[in-house]
Amino acid sequence: MIKKTAPTFLNLKELVILALPVIATSFLSIAYNVINVIFVGKLGSDAVAAVGSAGFFMHLSWGVSTLFTIGAGIKVSHALGDKNITLSKKYVRSGIQAIIIISLLYYAFIAIFRNYLIGIVGINDSKIEHEASKYLLLIGLSIPFTFQNLFFTNVFIGTGDSKTPFRINAIAFALNMILDPLLIFGAGWGIYGTAVGTFMAQGVATLLFYIKINKVESLRPIGVSFQKKILKQIMSLGISPTIQRISFTLIAIAMARIISQWGASAIAVQKVGIQIEAITFMTAGGFMTALAALSGKAFGAKNYEAQWNVFKSGIILAFIIGIITSSILILFPETLFLLFLSEKESIEMGRDYLIILGYSQLFMCLELMATGAFFGWGRTNIPAITGISLTLLRIPMALLFIQFWSNSLSSVWWSISISSMAKGSILVFLFIIMFKSFKKVNPISI
Repeated sequence: MIKKTAPTFLNLKELVILALPVIATSFLSIAYNVINVIFVGKLGSDAVAAVGSAGFFMHLSWGVSTLFTIGAGIKVSHALGDKNITLSKKYVRSGIQAIIIISLLYYAFIAIFRNYLIGIVGINDSKIEHEASKYLLLIGLSIPFTFQNLFFTNVFIGTGDSKTPFRINAIAFALNMILDPLLIFGAGWGIYGTAVGTFMAQGVATLLFYIKINKVESLRPIGVSFQKKILKQIMSLGISPTIQRISFTLIAIAMARIISQWGASAIAVQKVGIQIEAITFMTAGGFMTALAALSGKAFGAKNYEAQWNVFKSGIILAFIIGIITSSILILFPETLFLLFLSEKESIEMGRDYLIILGYSQLFMCLELMATGAFFGWGRTNIPAITGISLTLLRIPMALLFIQFWSNSLSSVWWSISISSMAKGSILVFLFIIMFKSFKKVNPISI
């Protein structure tokens, strides 16, 4: 029989309720990153550049973790949508064992090759490169904990529980913000204090996640064993997002090399600008995660009309968030940047960055919502292919625009903004066309 589905506004309400704790967690992360940049910024632009350079490889690590975190969350939502608790447990058991192994391998990689990796960024300042290398070695110690926390966060959200990850991550962020000033200034450890604080806070979060997951019947990995077949299913969904995120980091490093010709201040400006721009990314990203979970459950239950309604709700939210954040970045660029850096040159660069990137915020939101819809559907390769190809286009666009605008740094910012506009437009169009075709072949919601 055909199941009646809730009107779009009810899906919108459900999406908001599930997303709010995710968004709150994201804003805690933004708050920590902002405060961290402010603290590090007190040490000067060189310190920000050192932390920012090492940060590329922490972002790369999050991309690597996606190989298991994204797929686990999707498969758990599908299993619970189909009311198969045993299968859900198998996904947790197989995924967590794999995530621990890959995290240790990644840390070994950056520990061995850290000097070479920092050199790739192209700072061309031996002092900053030395500091960045030492910082990367220390901050990397938190990777095994961070990987597991990302895994547990995705799994809990896959069940429709976004409150548990919020509470645990909130404790970690609060601890981190307390430790940072104590270790950076009180202990006199400088940028290394942020690394130690992150390690301690993430370790506490991992412990709390293990305590909680063993209390949840549908997730407790007891009574099931590791299975290669299950792991392959998780990885099949995670391969495309992993390639995408790793590619993004590599492209970001290439862009940093281009930006570095304007000096350490330009690199610091991009680092700070990304933190400010994260207001959009984290807000829309929270809805993307919730959308993927709700869409995944609907797909697991073969309720395709509900799946479509969730997507429409996400698009409505994308327009609301995008218009607000675009207005803030375009209207108040100097005010926002003055919170982080005080050098006149940096403020001028930062003003241009925020205004130009402000025009693409709506499209970033649209891209994230469409990505969440594709993830819930299990079609993770589509956002990856679109994202990689258009993000890669930033490099030749930047080089071309530099020549066109007589070596203006703004030309680099425009290459980033234009590619974001293209990604958002194309991905939404692809989902609408592909899902409507899918519904014609599978018209019945059970």
